[in-house]
Amino acid sequence: MNRHTGSWVAIGLLAVAPLVGLAWAIWAGAGGADGAFALATLGERLRRPAPWISLAWSTIAALVATALATMGAITIALAFRGTRAADRAARALATLPLPIPPIVVAAAAVLVLSQSGLLARLAATAGWISVPAEMPALLNVPHGTGLILALAWKELGFLSLLACTVVAGLDPELEATARTLGASARTARRRVLVPMIWRGIFPGVVAAFAFVLGSYELPALLGPTHPQPLAVAVLERARDADLAARGDAWAATLLLFAAAIAAVGWHEWSRSRA
Repeated sequence: MNRHTGSWVAIGLLAVAPLVGLAWAIWAGAGGADGAFALATLGERLRRPAPWISLAWSTIAALVATALATMGAITIALAFRGTRAADRAARALATLPLPIPPIVVAAAAVLVLSQSGLLARLAATAGWISVPAEMPALLNVPHGTGLILALAWKELGFLSLLACTVVAGLDPELEATARTLGASARTARRRVLVPMIWRGIFPGVVAAFAFVLGSYELPALLGPTHPQPLAVAVLERARDADLAARGDAWAATLLLFAAAIAAVGWHEWSRSRA
Protein backbone atom coordinates (compact mmCIF):
# COMPACT_ATOMS: atom_id res chain seq x y z
CA MET A 1 0.00 0.00 0.00
CA ASN A 2 1.52 3.31 -1.07
CA ARG A 3 1.33 6.49 0.94
CA HIS A 4 -1.49 7.98 -1.14
CA THR A 5 -3.67 4.88 -0.78
CA GLY A 6 -2.94 4.73 2.94
CA SER A 7 -4.11 8.32 3.35
CA TRP A 8 -7.42 7.56 1.66
CA VAL A 9 -7.89 4.47 3.83
CA ALA A 10 -7.29 6.55 6.95
CA ILE A 11 -9.76 9.21 5.76
CA GLY A 12 -12.31 6.51 5.00
CA LEU A 13 -11.96 4.98 8.46
CA LEU A 14 -12.39 8.39 10.07
CA ALA A 15 -15.49 9.05 7.97
CA VAL A 16 -17.23 5.79 8.91
CA ALA A 17 -18.61 6.98 12.27
CA PRO A 18 -20.09 10.31 11.08
CA LEU A 19 -21.53 8.72 7.94
CA VAL A 20 -23.18 5.95 9.95
CA GLY A 21 -24.54 8.57 12.35
CA LEU A 22 -25.83 10.65 9.43
CA ALA A 23 -27.57 7.64 7.89
CA TRP A 24 -29.16 6.74 11.23
CA ALA A 25 -30.35 10.32 11.80
CA ILE A 26 -32.00 10.40 8.37
CA TRP A 27 -33.60 6.99 8.89
CA ALA A 28 -34.84 7.69 12.43
CA GLY A 29 -35.86 11.26 11.63
CA ALA A 30 -37.94 9.96 8.72
CA GLY A 31 -39.83 7.63 11.04
CA GLY A 32 -37.80 4.49 10.49
CA ALA A 33 -37.41 3.90 14.22
CA ASP A 34 -41.21 4.01 14.52
CA GLY A 35 -41.69 1.50 11.71
CA ALA A 36 -43.07 4.06 9.26
CA PHE A 37 -40.15 5.36 7.18
CA ALA A 38 -41.13 8.25 4.90
CA LEU A 39 -38.99 11.15 3.73
CA ALA A 40 -42.09 13.34 3.96
CA THR A 41 -42.01 12.80 7.72
CA LEU A 42 -38.44 14.05 7.85
CA GLY A 43 -39.37 17.08 5.77
CA GLU A 44 -42.28 17.87 8.06
CA ARG A 45 -40.06 17.69 11.12
CA LEU A 46 -37.43 19.91 9.54
CA ARG A 47 -40.03 22.54 8.65
CA ARG A 48 -40.98 23.10 12.29
CA PRO A 49 -39.70 26.46 13.58
CA ALA A 50 -38.43 25.34 17.01
CA PRO A 51 -35.22 23.55 15.88
CA TRP A 52 -34.37 26.41 13.51
CA ILE A 53 -34.74 28.96 16.31
CA SER A 54 -32.51 26.83 18.52
CA LEU A 55 -29.99 26.46 15.69
CA ALA A 56 -29.92 30.22 15.09
CA TRP A 57 -29.37 30.93 18.79
CA SER A 58 -26.65 28.28 19.09
CA THR A 59 -24.90 29.49 15.93
CA ILE A 60 -24.80 33.11 17.09
CA ALA A 61 -23.53 32.09 20.54
CA ALA A 62 -20.84 29.86 19.00
CA LEU A 63 -19.75 32.59 16.55
CA VAL A 64 -19.45 35.24 19.28
CA ALA A 65 -17.62 32.89 21.67
CA THR A 66 -15.22 31.77 18.94
CA ALA A 67 -14.56 35.36 17.84
CA LEU A 68 -13.76 36.41 21.43
CA ALA A 69 -11.47 33.44 21.94
CA THR A 70 -9.72 34.05 18.60
CA MET A 71 -9.04 37.72 19.37
CA GLY A 72 -7.80 36.79 22.83
CA ALA A 73 -5.51 34.07 21.46
CA ILE A 74 -3.94 36.35 18.85
CA THR A 75 -3.47 39.11 21.42
CA ILE A 76 -1.78 36.72 23.85
CA ALA A 77 0.45 35.24 21.16
CA LEU A 78 1.67 38.71 20.12
CA ALA A 79 2.01 40.16 23.61
CA PHE A 80 3.95 37.25 25.09
CA ARG A 81 6.08 36.01 22.21
CA GLY A 82 9.39 36.64 23.96
CA THR A 83 11.68 34.15 25.66
CA ARG A 84 11.57 35.66 29.15
CA ALA A 85 10.26 33.59 32.03
CA ALA A 86 7.27 35.92 32.36
CA ASP A 87 6.34 35.38 28.71
CA ARG A 88 6.62 31.60 29.05
CA ALA A 89 4.49 31.69 32.20
CA ALA A 90 1.84 33.81 30.47
CA ARG A 91 1.68 31.41 27.52
CA ALA A 92 1.31 28.47 29.88
CA LEU A 93 -1.49 30.21 31.81
CA ALA A 94 -3.29 31.00 28.55
CA THR A 95 -3.51 27.29 27.72
CA LEU A 96 -4.84 26.43 31.20
CA PRO A 97 -8.50 26.06 30.08
CA LEU A 98 -7.55 23.36 27.54
CA PRO A 99 -7.51 20.30 29.88
CA ILE A 100 -10.26 21.50 32.23
CA PRO A 101 -13.51 19.49 31.82
CA PRO A 102 -16.54 21.51 30.67
CA ILE A 103 -18.45 20.60 33.84
CA VAL A 104 -15.72 22.24 35.91
CA VAL A 105 -15.83 25.34 33.69
CA ALA A 106 -19.60 25.50 34.25
CA ALA A 107 -19.18 25.27 38.02
CA ALA A 108 -16.54 28.02 37.95
CA ALA A 109 -18.85 30.21 35.83
CA VAL A 110 -21.61 29.84 38.43
CA LEU A 111 -19.21 30.79 41.23
CA VAL A 112 -17.99 33.87 39.34
CA LEU A 113 -20.91 35.10 37.22
CA SER A 114 -24.07 34.28 39.19
CA GLN A 115 -25.98 36.99 41.05
CA SER A 116 -24.45 35.75 44.30
CA GLY A 117 -21.04 35.05 42.77
CA LEU A 118 -17.64 36.64 42.99
CA LEU A 119 -18.28 39.30 40.34
CA ALA A 120 -21.52 40.44 42.01
CA ARG A 121 -19.84 40.62 45.40
CA LEU A 122 -16.93 42.63 44.03
CA ALA A 123 -19.37 45.04 42.36
CA ALA A 124 -21.26 45.46 45.64
CA THR A 125 -18.00 46.03 47.54
CA ALA A 126 -16.94 48.67 45.00
CA GLY A 127 -20.27 50.45 45.45
CA TRP A 128 -21.47 49.92 41.88
CA ILE A 129 -24.55 48.08 43.18
CA SER A 130 -26.16 48.05 46.63
CA VAL A 131 -26.33 44.28 47.11
CA PRO A 132 -25.06 41.35 45.02
CA ALA A 133 -28.62 40.44 44.01
CA GLU A 134 -28.81 43.66 41.95
CA MET A 135 -26.19 42.27 39.59
CA PRO A 136 -27.74 41.77 36.13
CA ALA A 137 -28.41 38.10 35.45
CA LEU A 138 -25.76 36.58 33.18
CA LEU A 139 -26.59 32.87 33.42
CA ASN A 140 -29.64 30.98 32.10
CA VAL A 141 -30.89 34.08 30.28
CA PRO A 142 -31.94 34.52 26.61
CA HIS A 143 -28.97 36.75 25.72
CA GLY A 144 -26.61 34.03 26.96
CA THR A 145 -23.82 36.38 28.04
CA GLY A 146 -22.50 34.14 30.81
CA LEU A 147 -22.58 31.05 28.61
CA ILE A 148 -20.76 32.86 25.79
CA LEU A 149 -18.05 34.06 28.17
CA ALA A 150 -17.60 30.55 29.58
CA LEU A 151 -17.41 29.04 26.08
CA ALA A 152 -14.91 31.70 24.98
CA TRP A 153 -12.70 31.01 28.00
CA LYS A 154 -12.82 27.29 27.32
CA GLU A 155 -11.88 27.81 23.66
CA LEU A 156 -9.12 30.26 24.56
CA GLY A 157 -6.82 27.49 25.79
CA PHE A 158 -6.92 25.58 22.50
CA LEU A 159 -6.66 28.63 20.25
CA SER A 160 -3.90 30.21 22.36
CA LEU A 161 -1.85 27.04 22.01
CA LEU A 162 -2.25 27.19 18.23
CA ALA A 163 -1.54 30.92 17.99
CA CYS A 164 1.58 30.74 20.17
CA THR A 165 2.84 27.80 18.13
CA VAL A 166 2.33 29.73 14.89
CA VAL A 167 4.11 32.81 16.26
CA ALA A 168 7.04 30.68 17.43
CA GLY A 169 7.49 29.43 13.87
CA LEU A 170 7.40 32.83 12.17
CA ASP A 171 10.56 34.33 10.74
CA PRO A 172 11.51 37.28 13.00
CA GLU A 173 12.85 39.06 9.94
CA LEU A 174 9.31 39.56 8.62
CA GLU A 175 8.46 42.26 11.12
CA ALA A 176 11.94 43.76 10.89
CA THR A 177 11.61 44.03 7.11
CA ALA A 178 8.23 45.76 7.43
CA ARG A 179 9.74 48.22 9.90
CA THR A 180 12.64 48.86 7.52
CA LEU A 181 10.15 49.71 4.78
CA GLY A 182 8.64 52.40 6.99
CA ALA A 183 5.83 50.61 8.81
CA SER A 184 5.31 51.40 12.47
CA ALA A 185 5.43 48.59 15.03
CA ARG A 186 1.63 48.61 15.28
CA THR A 187 1.17 48.56 11.49
CA ALA A 188 3.69 45.74 11.11
CA ARG A 189 1.80 43.64 13.62
CA ARG A 190 -1.58 44.42 12.05
CA ARG A 191 -0.57 44.03 8.39
CA VAL A 192 2.07 41.27 8.63
CA LEU A 193 1.87 39.21 11.81
CA VAL A 194 -1.87 39.08 12.45
CA PRO A 195 -2.77 37.80 8.92
CA MET A 196 -0.12 35.10 9.17
CA ILE A 197 -1.34 34.01 12.60
CA TRP A 198 -4.91 33.98 11.32
CA ARG A 199 -4.00 31.74 8.40
CA GLY A 200 -2.21 29.39 10.77
CA ILE A 201 -5.02 29.06 13.29
CA PHE A 202 -7.97 29.24 10.87
CA PRO A 203 -8.51 25.44 10.76
CA GLY A 204 -8.46 25.39 14.56
CA VAL A 205 -10.98 28.23 14.69
CA VAL A 206 -13.37 26.26 12.49
CA ALA A 207 -12.87 23.15 14.64
CA ALA A 208 -13.51 25.16 17.82
CA PHE A 209 -16.69 26.64 16.35
CA ALA A 210 -18.01 23.20 15.39
CA PHE A 211 -17.12 21.83 18.82
CA VAL A 212 -18.91 24.65 20.64
CA LEU A 213 -21.94 24.42 18.37
CA GLY A 214 -22.45 20.79 19.31
CA SER A 215 -21.36 20.94 22.96
CA TYR A 216 -23.87 19.99 25.62
CA GLU A 217 -22.56 20.43 29.18
CA LEU A 218 -22.05 24.19 29.28
CA PRO A 219 -25.25 25.09 27.39
CA ALA A 220 -27.26 22.68 29.56
CA LEU A 221 -26.02 24.22 32.81
CA LEU A 222 -25.57 27.88 31.82
CA GLY A 223 -27.79 28.41 28.78
CA PRO A 224 -31.38 29.64 28.54
CA THR A 225 -34.44 27.44 28.70
CA HIS A 226 -36.07 29.41 25.88
CA PRO A 227 -34.83 29.30 23.25
CA GLN A 228 -32.95 26.14 24.11
CA PRO A 229 -29.50 25.62 22.62
CA LEU A 230 -29.93 23.05 19.89
CA ALA A 231 -27.69 20.37 21.43
CA VAL A 232 -29.70 20.58 24.67
CA ALA A 233 -33.01 20.41 22.80
CA VAL A 234 -31.81 17.36 20.85
CA LEU A 235 -30.81 15.40 23.95
CA GLU A 236 -33.98 16.28 25.84
CA ARG A 237 -36.14 15.08 22.97
CA ALA A 238 -34.02 11.97 22.53
CA ARG A 239 -34.82 11.07 26.15
CA ASP A 240 -38.52 11.89 25.86
CA ALA A 241 -41.01 9.13 26.66
CA ASP A 242 -42.92 10.12 23.52
CA LEU A 243 -41.39 8.17 20.63
CA ALA A 244 -42.44 10.86 18.16
CA ALA A 245 -40.32 13.39 20.05
CA ARG A 246 -37.33 11.11 19.63
CA GLY A 247 -37.78 11.32 15.88
CA ASP A 248 -37.77 15.11 16.21
CA ALA A 249 -34.43 14.82 17.98
CA TRP A 250 -32.84 12.87 15.14
CA ALA A 251 -34.20 15.32 12.58
CA ALA A 252 -32.76 18.25 14.55
CA THR A 253 -29.41 16.45 14.66
CA LEU A 254 -29.23 16.90 10.90
CA LEU A 255 -29.27 20.67 11.40
CA LEU A 256 -26.20 20.46 13.65
CA PHE A 257 -24.49 18.26 11.07
CA ALA A 258 -25.34 20.70 8.27
CA ALA A 259 -24.03 23.67 10.27
CA ALA A 260 -20.73 21.88 10.94
CA ILE A 261 -20.40 20.93 7.25
CA ALA A 262 -21.10 24.56 6.30
CA ALA A 263 -18.27 25.71 8.57
CA VAL A 264 -15.87 23.21 6.98
CA GLY A 265 -17.04 24.27 3.53
CA TRP A 266 -16.38 27.91 4.38
CA HIS A 267 -12.86 26.95 5.46
CA GLU A 268 -12.18 25.10 2.22
CA TRP A 269 -13.62 27.95 0.11
CA SER A 270 -11.54 30.53 1.96
CA ARG A 271 -8.39 28.44 1.62
CA SER A 272 -8.93 28.02 -2.11
CA ARG A 273 -9.13 31.81 -2.53
CA ALA A 274 -6.06 32.55 -0.40
